[in-house]
Amino acid sequence: MAIDLKAMLLHAGELQRATTLGELLQVTHAAVRSHTRYVHSWLAVVDSDDPGFMYFVNVTGSQEALVLATCPRLSVADDVLVQEILESGEPVVVVEAAEDPRTDKQIVALLKNRTLVNVAMAVGTERMGTFGVGTYGDEGVMVPTETELEWLVVFATQLASAVVRLNLLARQEQDTAARVKLERHLEALQRVELMGVLAAGVAHDLNNYLQVIHGNLTSLEPRTREDAETFEDMLHATTKASEVARQLLSLGRSASLKQGLDLNRRVESTLKLVRSAIPRGVTVSHDAGQVPPVEGDPVQIDQALANLLINARDAVGDTGKIVVAVSDQELHAEFARSNPWAKAGRYGRVRVHDDGPGIPPELLERIYDPLFTTKATGTGLGLAVVSRVVQQHRGLLHVESRAGAGTSFDLYLPAQ
Repeated sequence: MAIDLKAMLLHAGELQRATTLGELLQVTHAAVRSHTRYVHSWLAVVDSDDPGFMYFVNVTGSQEALVLATCPRLSVADDVLVQEILESGEPVVVVEAAEDPRTDKQIVALLKNRTLVNVAMAVGTERMGTFGVGTYGDEGVMVPTETELEWLVVFATQLASAVVRLNLLARQEQDTAARVKLERHLEALQRVELMGVLAAGVAHDLNNYLQVIHGNLTSLEPRTREDAETFEDMLHATTKASEVARQLLSLGRSASLKQGLDLNRRVESTLKLVRSAIPRGVTVSHDAGQVPPVEGDPVQIDQALANLLINARDAVGDTGKIVVAVSDQELHAEFARSNPWAKAGRYGRVRVHDDGPGIPPELLERIYDPLFTTKATGTGLGLAVVSRVVQQHRGLLHVESRAGAGTSFDLYLPAQ
């Protein structure tokens, strides 16, 4: 009996309308059951990254899980039957798998294969994989008829073109996603560049105002000890703000402001600056460990530490705990090999830990992106500034966060 050309054309249209692999497989397996006596079918494709192997895309029937677990990948060079299927332009029929010399007897015994019928899927001279049907166990041997073989060959050709189309669609979607991501990144860079230009002008004016405030404060005489402490804090804050403003103005210059730094002193100075911005219900402690001097720009390091502390403050809310620990850290080559973010060497490390709710895993990869923020009033620049400062100092920045266990940011600066 000849194949039903009208039904074949119908299936061809359904294959070409499929927009996902799931839809393609659904059409394929329905067609197999309509035009052959077989209830088991499979689809395997050549690995595009490693053409020496094929892997099963899908298997139907009772043996699906066992097949995928037993032989998820097939070596083309080591499998005589696979080689014959890919090289032959005709269907390859194995009537009884246990007796055929081309089959892997260990796999056959495990899967209980009986009859195997495979057709190569090809577009031109390119062999993309195989499409097959068969029987297992008590189903016995089922030799395909001439009509079934003819149908399998024609359908395999249609299936191959449909798979190519799906691959092209997938690549097109990937290219579109990559283009959109690049466009958004360029837009972010343009906004950051504009903000830099505006910041330079603001910093110039701000520095002038700060100088006036600082001069007036130094001319006042406090009456009490409490006033003296308040005045000292105000002078310290204006001095630090003026340094930040000068740093903004110097961003475009190549002159280095780096010097030997004591990380514990930098932490003490930064804590004093930001303490008033942290709610009274939040406990902030400084665990000052022995640490070697590091080379760095004091203003930039203070900026990075201040941003980490403000970030921790936002994480804990009105009550919580923030711990700033300074320590000497030696990262060995073995550690660096197993931790891609690390680089071997001796460092001074500052860890800022908060006991807040933690950062969702899906956001961890984006926390350093400029202008990315989950805060209603955030700018998305804090952690981007920290990352930039660390890069300029040839340091390392690592974050660990778990839901309900808080977040730790580790800032590593090379020891002198």
